[in-house]
Amino acid sequence: MSDVVNTEEIRRFFDGLAATWESPQSEAGVRDRIVELIELPEAAVIADIGCGKGVMFPHLLRTNPAQLLAVELSGEMLAQAQKEHADPRIAYCPGDLLSLELPPVDAAVIFNAYPHFLDKPALARRLARLVKPGGKAVIAHSRSKELINGRHRSTLAFTLSVPLQEPAREAAEFAPYFEADTLIDTDEMYFIRLIRTAD
Repeated sequence: MSDVVNTEEIRRFFDGLAATWESPQSEAGVRDRIVELIELPEAAVIADIGCGKGVMFPHLLRTNPAQLLAVELSGEMLAQAQKEHADPRIAYCPGDLLSLELPPVDAAVIFNAYPHFLDKPALARRLARLVKPGGKAVIAHSRSKELINGRHRSTLAFTLSVPLQEPAREAAEFAPYFEADTLIDTDEMYFIRLIRTAD
């Protein structure tokens, strides 16, 4: 199956979930902790990639960014995000990250969406173009990889995702462009922080 077909299937899958998709409020503390671990400077430009309905927006906005780019493949998810979050710092960017034109960012955050990027080398190359030298790319989940992989195996998402590996193995996908400096895999969270190396 081609990447184009996979992308369209993923779009349709999440469009269908948008109306009923909810993120547990019980995990708000973990989301706060993830943002603390990123160590974002004030006035940063942040890309929230695969932002869904914007569950990370309140946490990221508390760091006082200059701009938050809300990048989402599913138009329905992004429409819900726009209804729920009104902040002039948010710029909504519908479409596929791999083909979108975006400004350079200080940080790119992929929260609860990384397994649905099926072409990891293409993702690494795109993030390398997007993130400024010295900037950060972050892959994070508010649960362990075992729980995330188990959820995907039990749903249609299994055919539209790649199982999470150990953080060091995932970080190795980005090694030509990024240096991993924080790797966490606990029952509470999965977290990888990558620093963009100089060209």
